[in-house]
Amino acid sequence: MKKVITYLSVSMGLLFGLSTVANVTTVKADSTLPAGRYAFAVTRTTETTDQNGNLTSTILPKGSSWLINTEYDKGDQTFFQLAPNIVVNLYAGYIYMPKVQDLKVISKGPASLYDHNGQLITDRALAPGSEWYSDRVIFLDGETYYRVATDEFVLLSDVQEY
Repeated sequence: MKKVITYLSVSMGLLFGLSTVANVTTVKADSTLPAGRYAFAVTRTTETTDQNGNLTSTILPKGSSWLINTEYDKGDQTFFQLAPNIVVNLYAGYIYMPKVQDLKVISKGPASLYDHNGQLITDRALAPGSEWYSDRVIFLDGETYYRVATDEFVLLSDVQEY
């Protein structure tokens, strides 16, 4: 657990520390995402726009993933830049950090599963002591989750990396 806390502390330090040296090419110069470190998972087929809000010819298929160059806010909405002058709205998916990791459930009882929005999945859980493969990490409302299935995530506090 100490290793996990250290990793998260270093990751968050890098996340906020590198944002000042990232090569920002969008209208928001204070992006908190270092270029190329995070990705965007598309959860529904969606159109993209340019930075002025005009539709582009690029359609993102459901289930695809794209590296993020930066993020910016326009009004009350958050957008992610995927390519020069091509952006996608946050509502079309979720951001994640690629991280391949083997996990073991350490909770005393079944470990709850959540979707990419942090909503509890009520008809499935992970058995105590079971082992899982994870390929990405998401951060929601101050919590860290590991992905163990297409849209199923387990809380960091319920698992241990090995």
